[in-house]
Amino acid sequence: MFRLEDIQGLEALKSEVMTMVHNDHFPHATLFLGNEGNEKLHFAYVVARILMCENRETEGLCNVCNSCKKSMTFTHPDILFSFPFVKSGTGDFQADDFLMDWKKTFKANPYMNVYEWSQAQDAGGKQPNINAFECLQITRKLQMKPFESDRKVLLLWMPEYLGKESNRLLKILEEPPADTYIILVAEDTERLLPTIMSRCQLFKIKEMDQEGVKTVLTSFFHKNNEEAQMASYLANGNMIEALSLFNENNLEKNDIFVEWLRLCYSFQHIEIIKWVDHFATYTREVQKYILKFGIHFVKEMIKIKYNFGKNEINLPEKMVDIASKLCPLLSFESIEELIQILDREIYLTERNCNAKMQLMYTSGHIHRLFQGKRFLA
Repeated sequence: MFRLEDIQGLEALKSEVMTMVHNDHFPHATLFLGNEGNEKLHFAYVVARILMCENRETEGLCNVCNSCKKSMTFTHPDILFSFPFVKSGTGDFQADDFLMDWKKTFKANPYMNVYEWSQAQDAGGKQPNINAFECLQITRKLQMKPFESDRKVLLLWMPEYLGKESNRLLKILEEPPADTYIILVAEDTERLLPTIMSRCQLFKIKEMDQEGVKTVLTSFFHKNNEEAQMASYLANGNMIEALSLFNENNLEKNDIFVEWLRLCYSFQHIEIIKWVDHFATYTREVQKYILKFGIHFVKEMIKIKYNFGKNEINLPEKMVDIASKLCPLLSFESIEELIQILDREIYLTERNCNAKMQLMYTSGHIHRLFQGKRFLA
């Protein structure tokens, strides 16, 4: 991990960055922007490593120079980090006070979000931020000479948490010290001052495709191939979402949704009541997972109706066979309505609706769809 070849996709952007570095034209202030759970933080650190590599004429990282060896182990003194944190007492605190824990969390999951970091910090539900004292420390560190290299890199993760302190960094972003590179890694431009963004060259980081998510799950997180495949179908390029699917053995619960569809078709009242009672014992997150899988399952049924090949259906083989048998029982219009029903169920689940009452009603609704009777316009 943390090599250029470990970054999933982004081939054009990787090539662009490498050309800039080789030609010594890499901007001194950049913003790596992307949605939660994508490659932005991982890629930003790889770029920091490339900038520090002593053999920058090589393609990517040489991985043999002293700088590469130190950056691989997160011990290079000229690669600096700043990030939001929760103060653990009175007095002035800076990111360095929590740096060991942050590096440990980052190394374990290069796709981490602020929630995961807050959990690792045991923040107790408090909102992290980047405070005024940390901004002063950033400026002080960047004005110092490098310890070992001919340059220095600051990786500032989640500058959205600067808040009103953003103004303190405007000058150093506009005029960084010589041979200094500042890389901001953000998710939400609406929480960034326009004056911050205007001082940085923007690199937009796209979501990983399904194959990229699967590759990371199997090679880095050591998940088994079949479960990684299913998680990649459902995660929409979000590695945080993909990893959450392994919580509470969610990926083993796909049969629960299929069983519900079968019961709705035959409308066995007693069995539906048993199913609803069992479903209600799960946590809200597990319930949402089952329903999200249901939406994915039903969407794949549309592909089957359009005669897509089996290799184009994003379901395990046994699920493809089940979906193929259910397809003739539902029209295109009924399938579309079923997706809306399941989406509404997720909405109600998030709002702590009475699951048993709602699911009994919905079971009857789905049964009518199998009979060719539609409720929604």
